[in-house]
Amino acid sequence: MARIIKFFETTLRDGEQTPGINYFAEEKLEIARALADMGFDTLDCGFAISGEPEFEAIRLIARTVENAEICSIARCYPDDIDRAWESVKDAAHSAIHPFISTSPLHREVKLGKTRAEVLEMARTSVARGRQYTPNVDFALEDTTRTEHDFILEIVGAVMQEGVRFVSLCDTVGYALPWEFGALVDDVRREYPGVHISAHCHDDLGLAVANALTALQHGAERVDTCFNGLGERAGNAATEDVVMAIRTRHEDLDLDVRVDTTKIIPTSRLIARLSGMQPQWTKSIVGANAFAHGGGIHQDGVLKDARTYEIMRPADIGLPDAERRMFVGKLSGRAALNAQLHELGYDLDPDQLRCAFTLVKNMLGKKKTLEEMDLRRCAETAVNPTAAAEAYTSEAASTAGE
Repeated sequence: MARIIKFFETTLRDGEQTPGINYFAEEKLEIARALADMGFDTLDCGFAISGEPEFEAIRLIARTVENAEICSIARCYPDDIDRAWESVKDAAHSAIHPFISTSPLHREVKLGKTRAEVLEMARTSVARGRQYTPNVDFALEDTTRTEHDFILEIVGAVMQEGVRFVSLCDTVGYALPWEFGALVDDVRREYPGVHISAHCHDDLGLAVANALTALQHGAERVDTCFNGLGERAGNAATEDVVMAIRTRHEDLDLDVRVDTTKIIPTSRLIARLSGMQPQWTKSIVGANAFAHGGGIHQDGVLKDARTYEIMRPADIGLPDAERRMFVGKLSGRAALNAQLHELGYDLDPDQLRCAFTLVKNMLGKKKTLEEMDLRRCAETAVNPTAAAEAYTSEAASTAGE
C-alpha cells in the first residue's frame, strides 16, 4: 500500500517572503481556506513575532479555519515561542515551529553563537514549546551546509525534548539529490524513530528533485509553496510535488490525500492576490502547460492527448477547453483545421491548404496571429473573390476617414 505523504504548506509564510508580496489579513485567510479545502495537513501561516499585523492575520486564520493544522514559526527565543503560541492557540488544530541556523557560516555571521550555544537554544525552544502543545516541530536552517555530526547532535537533543517533526532544510538550494537522500538515510539510521520533513529551495533548480528524493529515503513530510513562490528562486512548488507523486505513485510507492482538481483555482487565487503570475512554461500551472505549438505534437494530441500529455487537464481542475493549439510558424494543418473549426469554419482539403499557405505567409510578417487574422485566412480560402472585395472596400473606407 502506498505511503501517504504529509504537507507543511508554506505559501502563507515562506511564499509571502517572496520579494514584492504582501498579503493583507483577509487575503491570507482566503488563501488558507483554499489550501485547507484541498486537504493539506499543516498550514505555515506566518511569523507571529514579526509584527502586530502578522500576529493578527495568523490568529484570524486560527480562529476561522478548522480543517487544517495552523502553525506559526518562531526563532529559538522565549518571546518568539510564546508569541507563536498566542497566535495559534485558538485553532482547532495548532502547532508551533521553532528554527535556528546551524551551519558554521550562519552561526558565525548571523548569530555569533558557538555550537554549544546553538544546541542549547534548540533544545530549550522545543522544551518551552512543549509546555504549550505536543505539536512542536523544529527546523535546522541551512542544514545542508552544516557539519554532519552537529546535525545528528541537534536532532538527538530535540528528540529527547519530544519534538514531533525535524525539518532538514536545504535553505539555500545547495544540495544535490543524492546528497540529500544520503542525509535523510543517515539521520534515520541514527534515530530510527525520527519523523523528517524536507524543506527545499530552488536556487539550482533542484528543489522538487531534492524533496522527492528525501521522501523516497523515508522523509514523511515535505514543505512546499504554491506556484514555486518563496525566497530568491522559491521553494519546492506544491503543485509539482503533488502531481509528481500522483502521476508516478505506483513507481514511487507514495501518494497524497490532496484534491488535485483544485490546483488550478488555488494557483490562480494565489497569483491574483500575490500579483505574481507563474511563468508561461511553469510546470502544471503555467499558461503553456497544456499548450502545443509544434505541428507533430499538435497532430498527436488531436488524435489522442496521451501522446504528449502525461496528465489530463481535468486532473488539476483545468477545463479541456483551455487546452490550446497555438497556430504559429511551426504549426501543422491539423492544428489550424481544429482552430478554424472552433471559429465556425469547416474547410475542405483544398481550402485548408490555401488557408495554411496564407497563415504561413502572414507569420512571416507578424509574430502572432489574432482571431481576426485566422478568420481572414479562412474566408479568403473559402471565397477569394468576395474576401478580396471586402478587404479592398474596408481599406478604402479606412483611408477616407
